[in-house]
Amino acid sequence: MRAWWARLRRTLAGRQALDDDLAAEIAAHIDLATEDSVGRGMPPEAARTAVLRRFGGVASIRERAREAWGFPTLDSLGRDLRHALRGLRACPGFSCVVIVTLALGIGATTAIFSVVHAVLLAPLPYPHAERLVWLAETTPEAEGISVTWVNFQHWREEARAFDEMAGFEAMHLTMTGRGEPLFTRAGAVTSGFWGLVGMRAGSGRLFDGADERPGAPSTAVLSRRFWREQLGGDPTIVGATVALDGKPYQVVGVAARDPELFRKPVDYYVPLGLYRAATHDRGVHGSMRALGRLRPGVTLAAARAELDLIMRRLARAEPGPEDRHRAFAALLAPYLTREVRANLLALMSAVGLVLLIAAANVAALLLARSATRVKEMALRAAIGAGRTHLLSQLLTENLLLASLGGLAGILLARLGLGVLLGMGPRQIPRLAETTLDSPVLLFAAVLTCLTGLLVGLAPLWAAGRLDLLSALKDGALPAAGGRGGRWFRHALVVLEIALTLVLAFASGLLLRSLIAAQTRDPGFRPQGLLALELVLPPGSYPSQESATAFFRRLDQELRSLPGVSGVGAVLCPPAAGDCRDSSYSVLDGPAPPPGEVPLAAVNLADPAYFGTMGIGLLEGRAFAAGDRAGAPCVAVVNETLARRWWRRERAVGRRIELGEPHAGGPRCEIVGVAGDVGQLGLDTAPLPEIILPMAQNESRARMLMLRTAGDPEALAPAVRRRLAALDRNLAIESLRPVTESLAGSLERRRFGSLLLALFAGLAMTLAGVGVYGLLSYWVSAREGSIAIRLALGASRGAIVRWVGGQALGLAAAGGAVGAGAALAVSPWVESMVFGVSARSPAVLAAALLAVLGIAALAATAPARRAARLDPVQRLHRARV
Repeated sequence: MRAWWARLRRTLAGRQALDDDLAAEIAAHIDLATEDSVGRGMPPEAARTAVLRRFGGVASIRERAREAWGFPTLDSLGRDLRHALRGLRACPGFSCVVIVTLALGIGATTAIFSVVHAVLLAPLPYPHAERLVWLAETTPEAEGISVTWVNFQHWREEARAFDEMAGFEAMHLTMTGRGEPLFTRAGAVTSGFWGLVGMRAGSGRLFDGADERPGAPSTAVLSRRFWREQLGGDPTIVGATVALDGKPYQVVGVAARDPELFRKPVDYYVPLGLYRAATHDRGVHGSMRALGRLRPGVTLAAARAELDLIMRRLARAEPGPEDRHRAFAALLAPYLTREVRANLLALMSAVGLVLLIAAANVAALLLARSATRVKEMALRAAIGAGRTHLLSQLLTENLLLASLGGLAGILLARLGLGVLLGMGPRQIPRLAETTLDSPVLLFAAVLTCLTGLLVGLAPLWAAGRLDLLSALKDGALPAAGGRGGRWFRHALVVLEIALTLVLAFASGLLLRSLIAAQTRDPGFRPQGLLALELVLPPGSYPSQESATAFFRRLDQELRSLPGVSGVGAVLCPPAAGDCRDSSYSVLDGPAPPPGEVPLAAVNLADPAYFGTMGIGLLEGRAFAAGDRAGAPCVAVVNETLARRWWRRERAVGRRIELGEPHAGGPRCEIVGVAGDVGQLGLDTAPLPEIILPMAQNESRARMLMLRTAGDPEALAPAVRRRLAALDRNLAIESLRPVTESLAGSLERRRFGSLLLALFAGLAMTLAGVGVYGLLSYWVSAREGSIAIRLALGASRGAIVRWVGGQALGLAAAGGAVGAGAALAVSPWVESMVFGVSARSPAVLAAALLAVLGIAALAATAPARRAARLDPVQRLHRARV
């Protein structure tokens, strides 16, 4: 060990220090041997000569000593690194182009991977997250339906596949008594929820089973975010009382952190049992879902089968509409990311193509540069450098370039990550947790090494085939690898163009889809609409009559506002999502077979809704004042539902039954057919929809649509004042122009489209650099031929056409390969496009023209340089 440390110290001290030590050691050895010979009677000169003869060559001994005293591999690596750094300084322009190209590819890939890692790959921050399961109910028509309280109770008590199960549900409550009334979101959970998500109290305690029993005092646990942002981090909040929907709740604790299981962040947690314990009907659905943790060794399929057995037994014991319901179970991590997984993987694939284009670009540049260094390599080989050392030198240079590109790429990724997080949709789970953490940096390091090895294969291959005799001859600029090297460089550029075309085609499809969604007729007139969303607290409005009376007074107040030309109410406005749905059957048609009962979105609206929104009626009428409680049930259906059942016949006068066939659900007469609107957003096809009169259905929540003559946002303060005059304790859930809501529904599509367009633009830039670099080298290698052609009378236009022909051939070959590849991958992007075919010839033609245009632009400078060549000077230089 001491000897090893001594070798390491000598190595770190540097070559000069090692040489000084060797010189001193050798001199001392020779002096001692000479003194010994003189002591035995030899003359000093003869003694020294004899000692030097016995000692041997000093140079060879020094080399052997250096190997024994130091680390030859490190010495060689150090020499290679110093030589590589001198090479970078000697060609700063080339080095910068290579480093920037690699930085763009590695940086973009690292930034997107950091998002993919945080959202899709990183484990959830819950105990035994790999065994957590999202539980709901399912039917043949729909999956992920809410769990009824009765079914959940049976699952929790009877299922043996889970070691813990909890129910949770989002609720809207109004907080009063602390300044302005505040619309808040509560997470109603059972006490088992804490253990499943690993929650603990930052202060106070979490509620337990005793807090869930009927008659127990109402308690609440504040989320850490709400405590800090809305309550100012009040240290005395634990034990205090807050009024929620007019009812006192004692704050028993503040959570240390908040899980991301709810669609929107919750402000506090309340015991779910206090709200659901009185429910004994197995068919009463709210919005509750369940979370379970599998026992070790239990598979998801086995757990689902056990829950289904419980559901079948309950169906036999209590026959009814729930007979066809079964259990839905999915592992939590993939379930939470199901809506964004395909888009993120598509972006990762796209940025991988960008990196591949950058690598091909750098490989072509390095191969072209290796051709200019053939004589240098040949000279070094001729004076004794082995091929292994030459290859090691080239590999070191390539890895150094890749390392510098990787470091610059990490810096670009750090800058780009802030932009990604700023423009990323809020619906992407765990996006805010994205950082350049250790796994991401390790990925970047491995990616950098692999890229360095990949781009260095071509120069290493060319150096391995070096012909010393041919390389040492005078003449024109040699070609790396001969004809094979030339074709390989051409193939790399063709690959760049082809991959760029694939990216341009995919980004063109998404951009065209975004434009189609933004310019699509939404089925109503969104301009000039202000949306006011309210949920009346049951404590203040205990009966439906009191809620109806309040909304009637509010409607009158809003209509009296200056600039308001109409007020309509609806439960689920356009682009709000699938708020409610129900199975249904057509009474004057055949009963659907089991398992094929149709499903439709169910909405509520008042008589003024259709006129205020500008939704056209294709048949019949809208709701009227006579469609009130106690009157026969009526409905307005949308065009999609009407055309499904009565293509060329009138739908008005037909009757439908809500719920399962013959289950005794409401039977309604269709009085009108309304035009389609996108319930899920502007970029989705309309669902079949049944709209019922608000007067015939109980609801404390509604969206009031105000048609204004001017800017809707300017009317918001007046709306707030009129609402406060009627009920100063009523909080507003949202108040904003409808155009803003519609734009928000395209947020995720806009994010993916713009990112893919950015990658396509980057790919085009890299492809242009590749074409430029190849043609520049091609012109440099053929300066003699160009000079001879010009001297023999060739026009400069002919030279431009000659160079342009090379670019055109490469672009045509890359375009042909890329077009075939683009059409081959079109089925993969079909689910992400809207309003345009995934094999659109127009989009493909536009992408092809863009790529060919970039190639033509890149060929301009080399062609002009070739045309401006002075044949006299070039031929004179060649003769000299």
